[in-house]
Amino acid sequence: MAGDIEDIATAPRQCICTYNPLLTFSVHVDEYIVESLRREGCGDALSQNHCAVPGCEDTDCPFRCITCRDGRLFCRICIVSLHAACPTHVIQHWNSNYFDKVPLRELGLQYQVGHLTGEVCPHPRAAFGNCFTIINTNGIHDVALDFCSCMWRHLFALQLHGSWLFPATDTEPCTAITTAALEQFQMLTFMGKISAYEYYHSLVHLTNNTGIMAPSDNFDAFIHVVCKWSFIRLLKRAGIGNELGGWKAAKPGSCAVECLACPCPGVNIPEHVDPDGSNTWEDTLYVGMDANFRLERFNVSSEDKDPGLSKGLAYFADTEMFCKHLKDFDNQIIQPLSSCSNHEAAKDLAASGVGDMVCTHHELKLPLCTVDLHVGEIQVEMDFGYLTTVRHFDGVPWIVTSYDIACQWSINLEERINIYGDVMRPKIPKKVYLVPKFHLPGHIKDCQEKYCMSFHIHVSENDGEVPEHSWAISNGVAASTREMGPGHRREKLDQHFGDFNWQKNVSQGDTLLRKIKDAVPKASEHEDRFKCFTASLPQSDVVKWTEMVEAWEVDRNKPNPFARTVASMTEAAMRLQLAREDAQDEIAGLDGDALHTTSPKGMISQGIQLESSQRRISRLNKELGAHSMDLQRAQVLKNIKSWFVVQETHIPTSMVCAESRLRIAQGYDLLHTIRSQLLSLSKAYKDGDTNVLMQKERLKCHKTTRDLNARITQAKQYYHDIIKQLTVLSTELGEWGWQVQLRVLEDSDVHRIANEEIGISEGNRTMSWIWYSSHVGDVPEGVQECLRIEWCKTRARAHRWREECKLLKVEMERVKCTLEHDTNLWLSRAKSCAEGAALINAGEGAGAYAKHQAAIRKSMRLSFEEKWRFVGQWLELGEMDEASNEDVFTTE
Repeated sequence: MAGDIEDIATAPRQCICTYNPLLTFSVHVDEYIVESLRREGCGDALSQNHCAVPGCEDTDCPFRCITCRDGRLFCRICIVSLHAACPTHVIQHWNSNYFDKVPLRELGLQYQVGHLTGEVCPHPRAAFGNCFTIINTNGIHDVALDFCSCMWRHLFALQLHGSWLFPATDTEPCTAITTAALEQFQMLTFMGKISAYEYYHSLVHLTNNTGIMAPSDNFDAFIHVVCKWSFIRLLKRAGIGNELGGWKAAKPGSCAVECLACPCPGVNIPEHVDPDGSNTWEDTLYVGMDANFRLERFNVSSEDKDPGLSKGLAYFADTEMFCKHLKDFDNQIIQPLSSCSNHEAAKDLAASGVGDMVCTHHELKLPLCTVDLHVGEIQVEMDFGYLTTVRHFDGVPWIVTSYDIACQWSINLEERINIYGDVMRPKIPKKVYLVPKFHLPGHIKDCQEKYCMSFHIHVSENDGEVPEHSWAISNGVAASTREMGPGHRREKLDQHFGDFNWQKNVSQGDTLLRKIKDAVPKASEHEDRFKCFTASLPQSDVVKWTEMVEAWEVDRNKPNPFARTVASMTEAAMRLQLAREDAQDEIAGLDGDALHTTSPKGMISQGIQLESSQRRISRLNKELGAHSMDLQRAQVLKNIKSWFVVQETHIPTSMVCAESRLRIAQGYDLLHTIRSQLLSLSKAYKDGDTNVLMQKERLKCHKTTRDLNARITQAKQYYHDIIKQLTVLSTELGEWGWQVQLRVLEDSDVHRIANEEIGISEGNRTMSWIWYSSHVGDVPEGVQECLRIEWCKTRARAHRWREECKLLKVEMERVKCTLEHDTNLWLSRAKSCAEGAALINAGEGAGAYAKHQAAIRKSMRLSFEEKWRFVGQWLELGEMDEASNEDVFTTE
């Protein structure tokens, strides 16, 4: 028997695959209804004739507790005794007809705080009116509560806090909220962005949903408790309670949840920058700036009425310092008019939005990163937020800042810092300012070439758009924070930013693993593409372009290899060129005199020319209509008959080799034609976008693009025929070397020099093989420049992805170093808790909390190490590919 029980307990649960669970449930709906109705009565306790407590023989037992999920019935004395420590449980009373709710207060429960459960207080003091309101996750409850007035006990408010009840006031409290309700509300507002109003009133309806006996209004008390409890929780998690000096001695930004992977001097990188440059570019701090005008604040309340508590301790910069900064420098800093990009925010608000600084490689908010904006993105306000944030990271060797208006903002930044003084000057040697990739197309051409993140060294695959990602999360609370006072709003956003950062940190293991799994193969892919592209170019061009791009990477004042210098062809010139090509084709196709005196090889060449003429006439006949090319068709037919006469003179089988060479040359000519037409098509599309509001110009561009697409389609079809003919000829000759350069042409291969399809980012773009299938030395200057620009872009992609691999490896090591540092920090706090404790027994509790936090960091580090155990092998494979491609990245 025991063996049978053991077998049942250890047997795996049978898994039934249900494709339609609602259909299965519908079979048992009536049974569920019956069971639900049965619970409304006494149910299984219907036959119970005395109290369910062993030893109690009281037959008057009409009470049960639905919070305990216990269907048994109890007498009044036993139900009160069982709930001495549970004053918020919902008790039901059987009134001979049905169960109705009855508060434990009416049954005689007197809840005692300040003592352990079961202890009798010699000097109890009842709460005001012997009615104390407790807000819990299951509703709002009126409780009879006694404080302890013994000489050695502390404040009544702290007695409540010791019983996991947070009081609404510090003196004579009459309302408190359970820790469980506060934690539930905080998690719901983090995940669901629900407001305090929605949560509180859901508890009101949960308590009584009829509105007949609604509980008293305690919404204001709820708001105050949430603010105070959240602030205490913020300080506690930052370790302020374990440090000497209390919260007023806390350093600015010390309560922010910092990024585990970002460089932090003294934690995961050396504390000071070495003058010999031993710090590498991998220790760069990547900062993204942006403004969010959804997080506005209406002109309600004031700093005097609602100053807040966490002044500069977390993510919002210190308000007093910020106001002083604006007072001192607002009139000295002139806001320039933007010549590139601008935005006007709403006016007549206490705050039109916020300016923010984010780590762009890991998406975390940085300490002291947020400031209120008053009218748009004023430089003096954004400067304060940026400089306050980066000064928190003094000691990092590099900082790369991305900002959607960096082209305007960064120009005179050093001059403005000189005005602010050394107190605002960051101690970071190298600074780079760029524009995020998504915002870059909205800028003028010069900005696109100078501030592009893809072209700058040591930026890795970073798009700079992370601030936009984080706004999608915080905008969910914009509707509630806009109605708040200044202090409450700052603390509310600080809480959401802190949760956002923590969730990002705990997911660093999966995030970095996913990134490196994506980066290693892409780095190899783009390096291979770059190698193939480089091998197809003349060595002299590669050397010249390499020197040009390397010089520009060091000094941005040098000629930009990514910029165009050859003037683009105008539409009129383009159409004139097309007309000339048609005229040349017509002359070549109608010249029949040369057919009479023809050599064998000339006969083959002229046959190929006749094929081209037939294709051209077929295309024009479709465009111009029936009978439009009758004369030209007749002339070509005459030439074909003459060609047949010449053909009889020669032996075609002996001319197979000559035809093969001519077909190969013809294939190269067709690729050149396709490339030229694609370049012209790109220009036509850009002209169409420029003249989007001009109907006449739009019609011209439409006709041009239609003609060009028709020519490209014809050339593609002709190229397919050439490949088929070459395949037949090579079968005869046994020579297949032409396939290296003249590949099978797919539709996906025929696109502009850089695949500019919507949804493909710069880092993932690829170039079709048609652009490097032949040497470029004899091509027109415009095509040569396009190839140079695309070669530089291909090189940049390969470098950025290889930098991404190296950076991710370093970041993984930094994450482990940071977690080890934090573990040791919390353990040291645990050791010093006893001498730093201010209250009785606080040292033991503070030490336990510190050890718990240390254990969390240690478990995170071990978890990450387990997830990353194969990363070294992946990187070794990628480094082997890099070593095989080293010759591609050098000019020697």
